[in-house]
Amino acid sequence: MPTRRSCSFCGNEIEPGTGKMFIRKDGTVFLFCSHKCQSNMLKLGRVPRWTPWTQAFRRAAGRVTEEAVVVTEEAPVLAEGAAEVTIETPRGKDIPADLSDLIDKRLGPDLLSRGNLERYFSDFVSGDTFRTSILGWTKKKHGAKPVTHVEKAEFLAWKDSPEGRRVFKSWLDGQWQQVKGRKREREEEAPAPTAKKAKKGS
Repeated sequence: MPTRRSCSFCGNEIEPGTGKMFIRKDGTVFLFCSHKCQSNMLKLGRVPRWTPWTQAFRRAAGRVTEEAVVVTEEAPVLAEGAAEVTIETPRGKDIPADLSDLIDKRLGPDLLSRGNLERYFSDFVSGDTFRTSILGWTKKKHGAKPVTHVEKAEFLAWKDSPEGRRVFKSWLDGQWQQVKGRKREREEEAPAPTAKKAKKGS
């Protein structure tokens, strides 16, 4: 099954077998559905939430689509009046296939329904480790500018970065320890099967 990808600029879904991938020297990955989106982001330096025909602009204007869930988190309080940070993460069918496959292979596959997979992903993106990591990564990317909003495209770029892979693998290992502990408890509670004696023939 082909992987579903979203354009890093306009946010529209990229048809399988089409689009462009641009990788910077620092490892940041951008996916574009057309040359128009690539030029707007890389050559013209436009910001998606200020460009009227993008999904980020529609979300900022209040016309929110169902493709992304917006998680509002408060940044760690470093000084008085610290800004509130909004992090957009995929949900439902928009959860990246590579992450859902890793969750399913490591924590399933016999016990993971689609709902359980989404619950695990939601637990991951609501954790403090994820928030701290993606905010630090985004601040390095934006330089001295204060970060108040992390877009879904930046989340997708973060999860493909070495930092994102390390944080996700660490979280996955912790979840596996919990799942393994629950499996062991169930095995200890289950009564041992008793073997029946074979009847001797006359």
